[in-house]
Amino acid sequence: MAEIQLLMLDADDTLWESGLFFERTEHDFLGLMEALGHRRDDVRRIVHRLDVERLALTGYGARPYIDTLKTIMNDLVPSPPPWVQKSMKDLETALLYHPLILLPGVFDTLMTIKKMSIPMIVYTMGEPDHQLDKFNRSGLTALVEECCVVPVKTPESLRKLLEDKTTDASACVLVGNSPRSDINPALTNGVRAVHVVKDRTWAAEREDFADAGSVLTIENFSELLPIISSIMTK
Repeated sequence: MAEIQLLMLDADDTLWESGLFFERTEHDFLGLMEALGHRRDDVRRIVHRLDVERLALTGYGARPYIDTLKTIMNDLVPSPPPWVQKSMKDLETALLYHPLILLPGVFDTLMTIKKMSIPMIVYTMGEPDHQLDKFNRSGLTALVEECCVVPVKTPESLRKLLEDKTTDASACVLVGNSPRSDINPALTNGVRAVHVVKDRTWAAEREDFADAGSVLTIENFSELLPIISSIMTK
């Protein structure tokens, strides 16, 4: 089928930096806890365990992550002094309002695809206000039709989005960095999948591809353009 009816784009760590800022927040939190007398490795293990456990309850997002850190702080330091409370507030502000840094090749590639009259949407997960704020700061609002935010990406949420868009799955291409949330749901629904390799992909998002032979892999976003052109000319 030599047509793309819809190009679906993951946001965090596909279009712009995200994991980098979570890593910085964790690093600073561990330093804070170390200053309070707790071993970094011990606290890190607690952070990673609770971070995975909370997903079933809260879904993804910066605020749930900060809540995880606050829970750990309250458990280990029941009566934190004012300077610690101020530090936690600073960590929260830095994560929620970090600079919006597009990844290399994103803007020019999407500009070119826009000229090819291919409809594009951003499909991301987390808290709607936080994700939409980043989208509105990205400079991409004129290039894509909308930003769709769900609490957690699943095969079912992707299927519903396709139904809402009345789009044939075989005429869609989904681009993302997460095997768990992007690539495998796309494969399950018969959507073409393009995996953007990202070193900082969170451990909970890593899993084997459901059908590795069907996945196209790129290391730089600009490599998407020849893939799109190839599909359109078949």
